[in-house]
Amino acid sequence: MRDWVVRFNARGPNGLINGKAPGKPSLLNDDQRAALAQAIERGLTPYLDGVVRWRLWT
Repeated sequence: MRDWVVRFNARGPNGLINGKAPGKPSLLNDDQRAALAQAIERGLTPYLDGVVRWRLWT
């Protein structure tokens, strides 16, 4: 309830509408994100990239 009051006081009735949580800002800027997307779309070139597969470390 307190959060609703704080949002209402800060932004009025529009503050009560659920929005996207701010979260942690991206570590990449727009140019870096575009370069990453391009590299993923291009795929791997083993002799250039030195890797044979993408991995997701969790």
